[in-house]
Amino acid sequence: MKKLCMVWLALAALVVVGCKSKPESYEDDPRSKIIGAEGIPRPEWMNRTPKSDSIYYVVGDGRDASTDTVKRNLARADALAKLSQWKSAVVADTMKNYIEEGGTIGNTQTLMRFEQATVTRSTANVSGFDQEEYWVDQAGVYHILYSYPKNNLANDFKATVSEFQRNEAAAFAEFKADEAFRYLETQLDKHE
Repeated sequence: MKKLCMVWLALAALVVVGCKSKPESYEDDPRSKIIGAEGIPRPEWMNRTPKSDSIYYVVGDGRDASTDTVKRNLARADALAKLSQWKSAVVADTMKNYIEEGGTIGNTQTLMRFEQATVTRSTANVSGFDQEEYWVDQAGVYHILYSYPKNNLANDFKATVSEFQRNEAAAFAEFKADEAFRYLETQLDKHE
């Protein structure tokens, strides 16, 4: 019985010590004590990318380059690639859910073209994509935090919808005009 109590006491002590060893704030976290190449402590966004309802945050890394300028440019390119992947995933997921939930399976080819147009447009448009902060680690790697307003993707989506509707209407009108022309040719043959 005495041994069992000792085991329980030891387990309780481990739990208490384990809970105590967790940092209470970022300042208590050992990772915050890492000092970068410029003498700046590691920022919190390096451990946890900020979350927001209206802003999408992404961290780009620039390494393996000869100059700081090239490293910064590589970090921006990395962040833009991650932003592009996020936009593509959001649009693809939106279209997939729209098709599945709306039961819109009649003209999936048109919807897929719309999805491609939206992804292409939103990927090309990087207005509002801004550098927030940067940090250079001890190895000289640039880590840059960028922000992008989520509303910009919504605006791109909306603009693509209206442009796509015009294009689809024009294509339909062209199809109908061609069909009418062929009908006219058959009528001309009858009236010789």
